[in-house]
Amino acid sequence: MSFPRHASGRLCRALLLLCGLVLLGVGRAAAVSELDFGLEQHQVFRILIEGNRAFDDGELRSLLKIREPRRFHPLMLLGLSDRTARYQPHLLEVELGVLARWYRQRGYHDVRVELLTVTEDPEGRGDVIRIGVTEGPRTDLVEVSFPGAEGLVDLGLREQLRYRPGVPAPGDLNDLGPDLYRLRTGLWERGHLGVTTDPELRPAAPPESLHLGAALAYHVRPGPRYVVGDVTIVGAERTRPELIRKRLQVKPGAFFRWSAVEDSRDRLVETSLFRDVSFRPTRMDSLLGLADLEVMVVERKPAYYEFGFGVGSRERIRVLAGWGHNNLFGTGQKLGLRARNALNYEDVQRLSDGAADPELNYHYELNHNYPDLLGRFGLDTNFYIEKETRGESGLNLRTRGFRTGTRFRPGDHTVNTLAFGVERVEPEIHPDAIEEMQNRWRAAGLTAASTRSLSWNVYDEERDDPVRPRRGSLRTGLAEVAGGPLGGDNSFWKLSSSWHGYTGTPLGGVLAVRLSAGVVRPYAGSLDRGADGVPYQERYFAGGVSSVRGYEERSLGPQITDPALLDSLQLSSDVPLPDQPARGGNYLLLSNVEWRFPVPVLSAWNVGGVFFLDGGNVWERLRDVSLEDFRLTSDPGDPEDDASTKLTDYRWSLGTGVRVDTPVGPVRVDVGFPLKRARTSETDADSRVVYHFSLGYPF
Repeated sequence: MSFPRHASGRLCRALLLLCGLVLLGVGRAAAVSELDFGLEQHQVFRILIEGNRAFDDGELRSLLKIREPRRFHPLMLLGLSDRTARYQPHLLEVELGVLARWYRQRGYHDVRVELLTVTEDPEGRGDVIRIGVTEGPRTDLVEVSFPGAEGLVDLGLREQLRYRPGVPAPGDLNDLGPDLYRLRTGLWERGHLGVTTDPELRPAAPPESLHLGAALAYHVRPGPRYVVGDVTIVGAERTRPELIRKRLQVKPGAFFRWSAVEDSRDRLVETSLFRDVSFRPTRMDSLLGLADLEVMVVERKPAYYEFGFGVGSRERIRVLAGWGHNNLFGTGQKLGLRARNALNYEDVQRLSDGAADPELNYHYELNHNYPDLLGRFGLDTNFYIEKETRGESGLNLRTRGFRTGTRFRPGDHTVNTLAFGVERVEPEIHPDAIEEMQNRWRAAGLTAASTRSLSWNVYDEERDDPVRPRRGSLRTGLAEVAGGPLGGDNSFWKLSSSWHGYTGTPLGGVLAVRLSAGVVRPYAGSLDRGADGVPYQERYFAGGVSSVRGYEERSLGPQITDPALLDSLQLSSDVPLPDQPARGGNYLLLSNVEWRFPVPVLSAWNVGGVFFLDGGNVWERLRDVSLEDFRLTSDPGDPEDDASTKLTDYRWSLGTGVRVDTPVGPVRVDVGFPLKRARTSETDADSRVVYHFSLGYPF
């Protein structure tokens, strides 16, 4: 949702006050949090580490929970103290133990770490902590052996181990935990379910006189190789056993393989029918090498309902409801019903001779999932009907359609979706439209139009958290073709892709980046209509809360300002007029950079802040794009002046915002400042400031 240029000054003052709280850190509240439960805290000014040769100061300081002040932190720039650079003196011994433990894990078994002095900075900026390190010689692994299993532990398994000849020896046997697990699972993969491993670390002659040496031996007792016997299922009260067995990769009579167990667990969890899935070997006969397998599942409740309520500038009252069942008749089929009703107050007032009555808009859909198409794929089917008001064009749109498709996973993080859809849009004149608009409607002769399309979506998810991402990336792609041999009234093809990246920053928080591009073009029977051969609802739009903040919603790109052009667009495209001056584009390019950071003190209440730089636009023709369009700033002057902002310019904006994290995602308020305002008419131009309110991250 975007607030127009006449947004309330009260909201502006509230945002400025909140930004002030962010920068100042609310000293009084901070003072209270510093002395929680009476624990003494000191300010850190410097952490000095002496005697270290193998590792530099920065690497060692990064291991400590206590931190030096960040020089470029907003509070430091204002002459205040960085309140994250605090420590409790009685916990310094714990920090010394962290350093010593880290050294021993890297072969320095005789290391000594001690606190030398803690003195106050002469200028009163905090404590100076001096830590002394005596490293001693490093112990390297000379040999790694596997008595009892030399023939079973192949080169591939050896290379998976962290501790190999030539690397620093572990500090103690507890450090071998991950390698012991890799050994056991590697032998489980070969069917040795009863394997036991006892590690032994002993001194050995070093190859170099400067280091000490150690030999590591894993005493392995592999036991017999087991074959899977009977497979029993426990806990499936609502789900048919054959549905579970279809997803099991562990088959009776085959050798036991650990990877097959993990694959089976993943397949069962993906059905969303079970809260937990575990496997347990039973009745292991070591003489026959036979082991039965028990599959234990904890089922979820299959039926659910949902209800929601909301308000907005256009949809004054919005009500949502839904019901679904994730396990029809125990077959794993899913059925869902969703309804959305809203009282819509579009800007029909200026088109009407009197006051406009609210329109009841709606969206109803029925979803069904069949999990075992051809024993391998799932089949998703969606039916929907909706009514939508386009106030400025004086139209109501009634849409009916269905979409069916299947999904498959070529990898752990990638989902491919192949779908076929049919949609029919029926426009009708708004009952409150003025007589002139109704006459134009009758003259245009708009009729219902249908679109039949085939699409392929690729979704590659590698983020650590889809709702609150902090690390990783997301890649998406779409290829779609409509009309032509598929039939229907519209023929076009579409290609689009996007990349989202997330990483940490030296100043804390998360740096989020998004790049998106797309193209949609008419062909066949729609080609003679040019760019307008692409239906309005299939075009690209930019500007607003989730694309280029600082500009009104869907306001960028080619505009419709001439009434003759309005009529021409109606007649040539055979689609309803847009409800805003923007007519949409056939080419899209977006770029977004956002720094998300915790707000001092207020982060205890899940309040965060952002700074962002957004850019983007849509174009009707590729030849409309030039290198000069990507300049960072320009003014809304005379359209004939080359220095003025053109509608084809790549539009940039800067801004800041506040996030409040909730169980369903962040609630966000952003304020954007456009860097390239354009003139939309002889008297009007883009707003200097635009406020946005929404739920969830923009990307």
